[in-house]
Amino acid sequence: MKIAARLSVAVVLFGAVIAMTGCADPEPGKGGTIPPAWEEPGTPRIGGNGGNGGKAAWDSGDEQPSAWGQGANEGALDERTGVRRIEVAGFPKTLYFGFDTDRINASEVSKVADAAAFIKSNPGMVLVIEGHCDERGTEEYNRALGERRARAVESKAAENGADLANIRTVSYGEDKPAVTGNGESIWSQNRRAVLWVGKIGN
Repeated sequence: MKIAARLSVAVVLFGAVIAMTGCADPEPGKGGTIPPAWEEPGTPRIGGNGGNGGKAAWDSGDEQPSAWGQGANEGALDERTGVRRIEVAGFPKTLYFGFDTDRINASEVSKVADAAAFIKSNPGMVLVIEGHCDERGTEEYNRALGERRARAVESKAAENGADLANIRTVSYGEDKPAVTGNGESIWSQNRRAVLWVGKIGN
C-alpha cells in the first residue's frame, strides 16, 4: 500500500512539473504556448456563419477570399465573413498595434468609437474587423495574434455601444501585408486592424 501511495504522489508531482514547464513562452512567436485565440473556434461573429466546421475563423484551408477588406471594390463579397463591402465615407479605418500585443493604443481609440457610432446609427450595416500582423513569428502564432487584435477592437466597439450582432471579426495573420519589405518602418504598418462596413448577403 505504501508503494502504491508513493507512486500516486510521484505521478501527481510529475504531472504538475510538466504543466508548469509547458506554460512558458521562451520567445514570443517562436514556439511555446500559443495565445488563447488559437484554441477558440469560430463563433457567429468570427468566420461569418459561425463554427467554420469547428475550425478557427482564419483556418479556411486553401480557400482565398474574393475580397480582403482594405482596397477591395464596393460590392465585393468577403467569403470569410459573408459580408458584401459597401463604400462609406470614413472607411476603411486602420488601427496600428505595438509589437506582439493586442493592446489598443490610446491614439487609436477614437477610430473605434467612430466605427461604433456609425454601426449604432446604421443597424442594417455590419462592421468587419480584420486582424493583421507583421511577418515575424510563426504563421500560426500570427494568425492567433491577428484574431486577438480583431477581438480587442470588437470588445472596444461593444464598450462604445455597438451591437455584437452587427460585428464580424477575421484574422489574416501575416498573409496580407499593407506594405512589403523588412525593418520596423515596414513592420509597424503591418501590425494593424482594418475596419470596413458592408451588408450580409450573396
